[in-house]
Amino acid sequence: MRKLLVALVCALSVALIACSGQAPQPSSKGSEQPELTRKALDDYSWAEIKQISSKIASAGSDEKGREIAKQFGLVEEDGSLSTQTKQIVLNGTRALDVRLAGIRHDERSDGSGLAGLTFMTVGALDIRPMNDEDSIEGGWGASTLRAWLGSEAPKMFDKDLMDAIAEVNKPANNSGIVLDPADLSVSADKLWLFSAHEVCGDISWDIDEYMQKRGTEDIDSVLNAEGRQYEVFAQAGVTYNSGANPFLSLENSTGASPWWYRTPYPFDWVGYDTGTNGFFLRVSNVGNPESLGTPQDPSSVVVGFCV
Repeated sequence: MRKLLVALVCALSVALIACSGQAPQPSSKGSEQPELTRKALDDYSWAEIKQISSKIASAGSDEKGREIAKQFGLVEEDGSLSTQTKQIVLNGTRALDVRLAGIRHDERSDGSGLAGLTFMTVGALDIRPMNDEDSIEGGWGASTLRAWLGSEAPKMFDKDLMDAIAEVNKPANNSGIVLDPADLSVSADKLWLFSAHEVCGDISWDIDEYMQKRGTEDIDSVLNAEGRQYEVFAQAGVTYNSGANPFLSLENSTGASPWWYRTPYPFDWVGYDTGTNGFFLRVSNVGNPESLGTPQDPSSVVVGFCV
């Protein structure tokens, strides 16, 4: 009887194949991504964060994107951005925390739309000069620090994190001395520095503070063309004139440290006895959002990246 049943099953299978012209296909369930469940930020893998970010990016609006972020604990019930951190390990040895900086904020360089999530390092990735020479020529685009972030810095990160990071377009002063926002351009970067405007929001710094008398409005308009303020800084009450803010202060093994913006101060210093060919803006060692540094002066490197 058993042999008869086996023969009947085999015959039926052959008949089905003959009718359909196709052999039965294996189930695809095993290849599906596991269902995402809500966790603490530090407990998500970067592959899971990439999945969540994709859902947020493909939402039909910022409001819908934030609702998805809330489902996964990245936005609080009151609508504020989560203050959770996630630990990463650099060079397999040094721990560094990252936190959310914004949601649906940056455009992907490949033209596929928004990146769902933007992160920032809570501390310094490294301490480095902006340029090998004291010059702002070429701005952010030609800077030594940007070249390092695009070549050597990624080697510090685990592969699973770098696989999740998306290249995005960052509006930047890639010239140096400019007085027209139209002269700014876009840099495509995976690891990048925040601009002064992305940290401070709208800027009205009076260049009389630096004893100059020309081009205040033009300079402010150039600074304000480098992106828009990230939610994490707005939520912390950072403005261009807020003074020292504990949220911006950065302590490391050598004490309080200033950290770089990607923003050159676009003023022509020729004719002024400054001993330098220009400055980049940075956060001061006490967390004041308005500070200048000569390009060769080593400062902390706080980076942003998108998933």
